[in-house]
Formats: sequence, C-alpha cells, structure tokens
Amino acid sequence: MGCAATFVVDPAKTMDAAAALDAEIIFLDIGMPLVNGYQLARLLRRRYGETILLVAVTAYAGEEHHRESRHAGFDAHVQKPVDIKVVESMLDTVLASRRGRASPA
Repeated sequence: MGCAATFVVDPAKTMDAAAALDAEIIFLDIGMPLVNGYQLARLLRRRYGETILLVAVTAYAGEEHHRESRHAGFDAHVQKPVDIKVVESMLDTVLASRRGRASPA
C-alpha cells in the first residue's frame, strides 16, 4: 500500500520508532507489560497531539474498554484478530484523507 512500517515489541521503544518513521498511524495493543496501551496512547498524544492516528488493537472488546480507549486518546478501537482488509481499509481511508486526497472507491 506504499506505507513504511515497523514492528516494536518493547513499549519503551515506541516513541523512538514513531519519530524515526515520522509516523502517521500507530496500532497499539492494550495489554502490554510495564506500560499498557492506554498509558502509551496518552504519552503519544502529549508528544504528537492530533498529528498521528492511534488505533487500539486488542482482545478487550467491552464497552468499558472502548470508553477507556477514547479517554486515552485513541481514534479507533478494533478487536483481535483483525482482518487484513480492515487494516487496509483504515490505511486507505484515513491516510488518504490526511494527505488531502479522496479515497478510492
């Protein structure tokens, strides 16, 4: 899809990875050791504001988790396992609008 991507398993390295890629969209798990996805989303929002899109990718599907995701600064909340077509659609639609062009039909 013409996107550069990286995969980070250590939450402490997320900020460096986001900066190195000049990230536009970040997919975060919620259930991580040491720093959970909600905490990391708040840190990313403080650093990047609304310049990035944050997507919670998690097994936590309850309404309380959706509320907490919104409160933490996530733009979207998707349940695992995520179909690749959902990811492609998000990238196509969201990144197209952020780059000022219409999404293909």
